[in-house]
Amino acid sequence: MLKIPTRYLLLVDGLLWTAIGIKIGLMGVNSYLQLETVPWWYFLLSIIVFAGFWFMFTGIVRKYAERILGMPEPKTSVLRTFSVKGYLIIAFMITLGITLKRIPQVPDSFIAWFYSGLGPGLMSAGIRFIIRWWKAIH
Repeated sequence: MLKIPTRYLLLVDGLLWTAIGIKIGLMGVNSYLQLETVPWWYFLLSIIVFAGFWFMFTGIVRKYAERILGMPEPKTSVLRTFSVKGYLIIAFMITLGITLKRIPQVPDSFIAWFYSGLGPGLMSAGIRFIIRWWKAIH
């Protein structure tokens, strides 16, 4: 099993969450670009989704950063970053995201405003993991 210095788990998490956020955010932007017309309130919906995920991910970042920083081992498996419950939530969210993209009845307009809010929410969580890593090593 891949073990890395425990102090770098926050950086790994930050980079992973940021990359996923960029990917999902770009999917939302691409969906916006495919729409013929974009009502102004779609952007408002994107902001509301972002705010909701920002608050939700704030607690997750805090919880898992404390978990990681409390690990006594000098090297830890990257898989120990999250608890079983955390991995179940991640699996659910990935499954839901893939399902939403694959169901033809889910309109591009929904994908546009929802993913355009979710992506930056994930990116902000990634950035907060990186900031916590930076503070922990300095």
